[in-house]
Amino acid sequence: MTMQLLVVVLVLTFLLATVNALATPSSSITVVTGASGFVGRHVVYSLLSRHRRSTPSSTSITDDVSTAINDSGSEVIVCLVRPNRVSYEESYWNAHLQEMDLTDDAQVCVKVLPYDMLDDGASLYDALQSGHQHHRTTCQSKSCSICVHHIASVFGPTSDPIQTAKDNVQSAEYVVRAMHQFQQQHCADIDADNKPMRLVLTSSMAAVRATNQTPLNGRYYTYRDWNTMSKLDDKNWGSCYQWSKAESERKALELVEKYNNGGSGLDMVALCPSFVFGPPPPFPSSFNVGDASNGSSSSYSLELVKQWLYGKSEVQSRLCADVRDVAQAHVAAGTIDISSTGDDTSYSKRYIVSTEERLSSELVAEALRRAIQNVQSTNDASKDVDMSNIICDTKFDGGAIKIGEREVEATERLQSDLGVVCRSVEDTMQNMAEALLQEGF
Repeated sequence: MTMQLLVVVLVLTFLLATVNALATPSSSITVVTGASGFVGRHVVYSLLSRHRRSTPSSTSITDDVSTAINDSGSEVIVCLVRPNRVSYEESYWNAHLQEMDLTDDAQVCVKVLPYDMLDDGASLYDALQSGHQHHRTTCQSKSCSICVHHIASVFGPTSDPIQTAKDNVQSAEYVVRAMHQFQQQHCADIDADNKPMRLVLTSSMAAVRATNQTPLNGRYYTYRDWNTMSKLDDKNWGSCYQWSKAESERKALELVEKYNNGGSGLDMVALCPSFVFGPPPPFPSSFNVGDASNGSSSSYSLELVKQWLYGKSEVQSRLCADVRDVAQAHVAAGTIDISSTGDDTSYSKRYIVSTEERLSSELVAEALRRAIQNVQSTNDASKDVDMSNIICDTKFDGGAIKIGEREVEATERLQSDLGVVCRSVEDTMQNMAEALLQEGF
């Protein structure tokens, strides 16, 4: 009789714990550095899209497609931007929140705070504190997942490319140190379920290989390849940038490993996208064209495609990643169980985000021409775009791996681990060109 009573008590205890777990919404703090940039805005938009009543279709030109959240948890998204962008970005995201068809039980908050990537991690730490304070005042449960998407870095020529490269590396180190400091000081408040803090680092194919570097397997690059050739050269900003991406990922991984050996709950997912193309992040309908032009995200790829459309430079063959796929990979990487996927380490994962081969410049040009035809049939503002001006670079053959041959291994791991299926280059280029022409850029 006593044994039967004990069994009943144990079963009731288990059921009560299960009901409490289901009744207690999960909570998350998500910080995005470089949130006003091309990739950063798409990541924030994808994070918000998970709270939509319905997600957009995969054929939408500008919208990101993300998996919907299945609980009514609280989420605070902290956008870290340059100080002079804070006010604009607040208006931008407030407008999006008002227009998005969010679920009735969505508890999502977007904060915009200033960020300095070289302040020894102080502004990131402040952002984590702000998110933590929001969590304490809005969520009953102590359990809280924390993810930092570190996207901010400097790309492009500067007056001192070597120092710029070193700054990029330093900023990645500051991010990991700030996360470790916060975790050490607040683990008792936020770590009820022993959840590690997650860093999702925007690395690059530049961290996988240097120009003309031979793959380890002699055929194509995989996540096991590392750039071992790029050097700091004050006459070559591109080489400096490539070095900075590889070194940033290495340094961040070294620190995560160091802190894990010391018992700290940190883990890391590195995403290595190839050259990122795709449509600009969507603007709220309440923003006029002037607002869009003044507040648009800067991106080298946006400027490059504009030049191609107007015949100001030759269309090139590049290994591509769609910005919407990169954003979806970021969102998924923030929540995957690292320990159950693949053979990296117990605290880190690495993914190449890219199509697996280059498209010829001629086929890219055809996609741009289709975009012009589509838009000109409905939009008078694009009538002055003459598709006969589009010219192609027919000399470049792809370098170490020829155009049309498999250049990277990415598809299977992206789909199986992150649920990401990369769009075709043709769709990416056509969608991007259509969006640029429709918005008058």
